[in-house]
Amino acid sequence: MNNTPSPTRRIWYHYPYVLPADVLSDEPTHENDPSSLREEASCDGLCYLKLTQSFHDGTHLARVAASPDALHTCSYTIVVNDAQLAKARPWHALLAKSA
Repeated sequence: MNNTPSPTRRIWYHYPYVLPADVLSDEPTHENDPSSLREEASCDGLCYLKLTQSFHDGTHLARVAASPDALHTCSYTIVVNDAQLAKARPWHALLAKSA
């Protein structure tokens, strides 16, 4: 299985993407806190992501949140790999508002 994005696919930094929440960990965040990143940063099986930096090794630093608006106010820093990023699709605000 190829773990890298297609060479014709462009990845845009600081642009919102939507992806399945199963890319986020469902493990408890702390020993005394049973919540998980998946629980906190997703809604209805989806999460929203903005890439902020590439590590040039197939991994990227990103911010993730339960809504596109929350990317600016209540997001979490994560590292995603190219296989996880392959599940991401650009989020189009105008299309989402008309749905």
